[in-house]
Amino acid sequence: MYGFFLVLPLLIIILTGNRLRARGFYSAEDVAALMKTLFYVILPPLLFRTSYIAGRDALSQPNLFYATTLCFLLTMLFAYFAARFAVHRGNLRRIATAVLASFRGNNVYLGLPVIQLAMGDKGMSEAAVYLAVTAVSFQLLSVAAGEMVLYGRLTLSGVCSMLKRLFTNPLILSCIAGLGASMAGIPIHFVLDETMKLMGNAATAVALLALGGSLDLSRMSAVVRIVRETWFDVLVKLALNPALMYLMLYFFPVSDDMRKVTVMLSAMPTAVNCFILARGMGMDGEYAADLVAATTLLCIAAIPLWAHILHMT
Repeated sequence: MYGFFLVLPLLIIILTGNRLRARGFYSAEDVAALMKTLFYVILPPLLFRTSYIAGRDALSQPNLFYATTLCFLLTMLFAYFAARFAVHRGNLRRIATAVLASFRGNNVYLGLPVIQLAMGDKGMSEAAVYLAVTAVSFQLLSVAAGEMVLYGRLTLSGVCSMLKRLFTNPLILSCIAGLGASMAGIPIHFVLDETMKLMGNAATAVALLALGGSLDLSRMSAVVRIVRETWFDVLVKLALNPALMYLMLYFFPVSDDMRKVTVMLSAMPTAVNCFILARGMGMDGEYAADLVAATTLLCIAAIPLWAHILHMT
C-alpha cells in the first residue's frame, strides 16, 4: 500500500502539468522554459550539494560501477537478441530503438522525485553518487549500441557528439564538481549551502510539472494498441532491467540505501529523450514515443511493486 501512496502524489502533479498544458495555461514554450530552468538552474545546485555531502563515499564505489555497467550490457544484449530473432524480426530501425531504450530511464524528471519522496536527503545523496558513477556508461553504451545495430558500425561523429553532450551536461558537471570540492576539503559557507538547499527544494514539483507538460497523453487514446505493440520492451525496461540490477548488486554488494536507490532508478519508465535520440539517429521515433507513453503509464504499477520488493517504507 505504501508503494501506491508513494506514486500517487507524483502522478497527481504529473497530471496537473499535463492538464495545464492541454488547457493552454502552459504553452510549448512555457514547458520548454520549465525544463530549461530545471536542467540549468534548479538541479545543478541540488546535485552539487548532495554530491558534496556524499564526498569520499562516491570514490569508494567500484562495486556500483561494475554492477551497473554489467546490468546495462546484459539488458542491451537481451533486448537485441530478443528483438532481432523474435519480437521485431526484420525491422532494423525498431530493433535499434529497442536496444537504445532498454535501460535508459527517466532518472531526472521522475527518478529523483521518487527518491526524494521515498528516502529524503539521504536517498538524494546516494542518487547523486549513482549519477556520477554511471554518467559515462549510461550515456555512451546505449547510444553506441543503437548506432551499431542500425549502421553495423560505430561512427566517430556519433561518439564525438555524445561525448560533447556528456561533458557539457550541467547535471554531470555538478556531480563531478561537488565530489571534487568535497575531496579537496573546500568548505561551503552556510549561506551558500542554504541557497542550494532552497533551490533544490523546488526540484520535485518543477520536474513533475515539466514531465506532465511534455507528455503527449493523446497517444493514450490508443492505449490498447500501444501496449500490445510495446509490451515486450515495456517488460524489459520495467521488470528485466531492475531485476538484473538487483541481481548484479548481489554479486557486487553496496550499502542498503545505495541498493534501493540504484534498483528503483532502474525501474523508471523510458526517458523522454529516447524519442528525440531515436528520431535524430534515424531509428523508429514513433515506436520510441509509444514506449515512453506505455512505460510511463505502467510505471504506476511498477514503482509500487519495486518499492515493496525493496522495503522502501
